[in-house]
Amino acid sequence: MKYYAPTNLENALDLLEKLSSEKNVLLAGGTDIVPKLKSNPARSGWYDKYDASVKDFNMIYLGNLGLSYVTSDDGGALHIGALTTMSDILADPIADKIPVLKEALRHLAGLTIRNVATIGGNTMNASPAADSIPALIALGALAVFTGKAGQRTVALEKVFTGPGKTDIQRGEILTELIIPKPAGKGKFEKLGRRKAETLSIVNGAAQADMTGTHCNSIRIAVGAVAATPLRLEKIEKMLEGKDVTESLIDQAAEAAVNEISPIDDIRGSAEYRKKVTRVVVKRVVAGACLQ
Repeated sequence: MKYYAPTNLENALDLLEKLSSEKNVLLAGGTDIVPKLKSNPARSGWYDKYDASVKDFNMIYLGNLGLSYVTSDDGGALHIGALTTMSDILADPIADKIPVLKEALRHLAGLTIRNVATIGGNTMNASPAADSIPALIALGALAVFTGKAGQRTVALEKVFTGPGKTDIQRGEILTELIIPKPAGKGKFEKLGRRKAETLSIVNGAAQADMTGTHCNSIRIAVGAVAATPLRLEKIEKMLEGKDVTESLIDQAAEAAVNEISPIDDIRGSAEYRKKVTRVVVKRVVAGACLQ
C-alpha cells in the first residue's frame, strides 16, 4: 500500500490523474473502509475490478482538502462539505433548517463513530441501509463531483448503482452536497434490531410542503429494502395535490410495498421488511403531513 495525504483539492485531483484509478482508495473518516480492509481486503468493494494483493493499492487521505463546512447561500440552499463529520452537522445551527437530516444522523451509529464518520464517506460507501441517505433524498440533495475537467452535479438518488457502487467517474471526488432551500416539514423513521448503534432493517424519510392538510409537494425515500436507497416517486404522486387523510396515507403505505425489492439477510426476511415498510412509510408521511 502507498499512502498519500494531499493538502488541497488541486493536489488530490492531480494525484488521481497520475495514479491508476482502479487501485485508488479514497479515505475520509475511515469508519467503513478501514474495517473492510482489515477483515477481507479482496471483498471490500474497492477490488471488484482486479485481483491484487492488499499491498497493491493507493490510499489517498482526503481530510486536508478543506471540505468540512456547513454554509447557506443567498438563495437559502445549504452546502455541506463532503468531509464534514456527522457530529459537526448535528452541532451546526445552520443545519437546524433541516431537522429531518439531524434526526437521521442521531440514529446513525454511536457518538464515537459520528465524531469521525463524514457525510461524504457515508454517501460514497453506498450502503442500501445508510441512515443519512433517505433523509438527504427526501430533502432533494444534490451531489457535487469535482474532477480536473470541472464539476458535475447529480441528484443524490441517481448516484447509487448497486450495493457499495456509485456512478463516480474516473478522477472525480465527491466534494459537496447541496440541499435546496428547505420547505415544509420532514420526518425520519428507523427500525433496527435495537434502539441504538444498529444497522437499519428498514429506514425512511419524508419532506412535505403543506398548506393545511393540502399537500403541495412531498419527497419520500426508503432504505434497506432494495439494492440502493429508493425514492418513492409513484407514492409521492398519490399524495401531491390532494388533501392528506389517514385513509390516503394508508393507501400510500400499502402501495409502497409494490415499489421495493427486499432480500432475506441476517437482520430480517424480505417478507418482514415488506410489513415494516408499510409502517415506516405511514409514519414518515404522517409525520411530514399531519403532525
